[in-house]
Amino acid sequence: MSLADIRSKINTALASVSGLAEHYAKVPSVIIPPCAFVALRPTDAISYDFTAQNASFVYHFYVEVLVNKGATLEQAQDDLDPFLQPAGSTSIKAAMETISWATTADVCRVMNVLNYGPAIYGGVEYLGARLALDVWISS
Repeated sequence: MSLADIRSKINTALASVSGLAEHYAKVPSVIIPPCAFVALRPTDAISYDFTAQNASFVYHFYVEVLVNKGATLEQAQDDLDPFLQPAGSTSIKAAMETISWATTADVCRVMNVLNYGPAIYGGVEYLGARLALDVWISS
């Protein structure tokens, strides 16, 4: 149940999302939008000891999705919004809910969407959003 294994499972689920040109298990140096990548949340990456026996913890990830800003902001929103829907072939949330964790983790929940709006990556402005994702582990 390594962090690398969990990132890999999330990235594999991203591969099933229709419309993504690229998906990455880690924060990439260069992107090809529309894309999504997996990162630990900077403010609360891991929470330990959720039970009295100190036997569970939570990885707090986000999946960043970025699209080209394009000619108009309206078009960029039309390109981004399908990835944020709760269901369907373009839904990142729906893809996360199909992950078979087996012995890797107990549950994975997409909690909410954060930071919807302009995002600068590699010096280029995109439109993006972050889906907050919690992966619960018990040992």
